[in-house]
Amino acid sequence: MSSNAKASSHLLAQNPVIRKLAKIKEYGSENACTYKGITAKLVFFLLVTAAGVGLAVFMKFTGVFAGEMIFDQPLYEDGAPVLIYANEMLYVLIAGIISIITPLLAVFIKPTIPVTGTLFCAAIGYLLAWLATTFADQYLAPVLLALVITLIIVFTMGFLYGMGIIKVTSKVKTFIITAMITVCVGSLLVFIGSLIPFTSGIVAQLAANPVLSIGGSAIMVVVGTLFLLVDFDTIRECVENGLPKKYEWYAAYGLAFSVIWLYFKVLDLVLKIMGKSRSN
Repeated sequence: MSSNAKASSHLLAQNPVIRKLAKIKEYGSENACTYKGITAKLVFFLLVTAAGVGLAVFMKFTGVFAGEMIFDQPLYEDGAPVLIYANEMLYVLIAGIISIITPLLAVFIKPTIPVTGTLFCAAIGYLLAWLATTFADQYLAPVLLALVITLIIVFTMGFLYGMGIIKVTSKVKTFIITAMITVCVGSLLVFIGSLIPFTSGIVAQLAANPVLSIGGSAIMVVVGTLFLLVDFDTIRECVENGLPKKYEWYAAYGLAFSVIWLYFKVLDLVLKIMGKSRSN
């Protein structure tokens, strides 16, 4: 029972999916979760994401189901024409809706995760590939660079955690909780400030400051990296405590969600850094 208490001591420091996982009390020794099973399902979700990427690339360059062209002009001087078709905008809208709704369903309706997790990963992959192929001059290089950086971060943190070089102690968990609360409160205050006429100008000036903007994105990447460590630790505790095997899908999706979230934060940072270097 002490291990169960330990597993619930750091719930605030995790993404919603992993947090739900840590609350499960259906522990047992038979047919329990394994690292192999969780890894296999994590790979499945990542492959589904890659399939979404492949689908978008295939549809973009073959023109399948593209429909009527609605835009074919360059967005900036000396840039390549941006080609946008009517039907693909519908697909982008559908993928965007799926990427918003499915995580909520996964959190509140756990049995749907094999389906909702698959749809989420496919939609995210499609959106990223569409962005990179449609606005290739601007986004292809950042999208690929962010992918490489994210993979390096994930494998590095996984190696450090797996080898015991980094231990998720109570002090580390406290630091992550503090960082998470600080980031959430700060983001909420900035959002509220942007809506208030008296402070919206100040918020806009701060957002336009490249140093502050890049610094804020860098902090989000650090927080996302720390989330990975806590997710690794929670999954370890769930496996060691004998969580039923059916929750391997839940654990795998939780980690996949963290990896995808981290990727978007890395991409945001890369875009801001590259934008600053181009302006110089």
